[in-house]
Amino acid sequence: MINLGNIRHTHIKNIAIELVKNHPNQFSAKDFQQNKEKVTELADIDSKLIRNRVAGYITRYLASQNRGRLRRPISE
Repeated sequence: MINLGNIRHTHIKNIAIELVKNHPNQFSAKDFQQNKEKVTELADIDSKLIRNRVAGYITRYLASQNRGRLRRPISE
């Protein structure tokens, strides 16, 4: 079975990326619970489902950003 991953709506991605750009040191690539609390503080989102999806996307987004930085160049 092939796992293709989850598809996120563009408004969730836009909210998440905007929050990360405006508050870069507020979110963690490893702690979903902390990100969930920060999304509640920093954004006016009434829906718990949307808040959790934004926090989850932020966690994955930051983890993928960090993965790219931690790799060594091939020449080393």
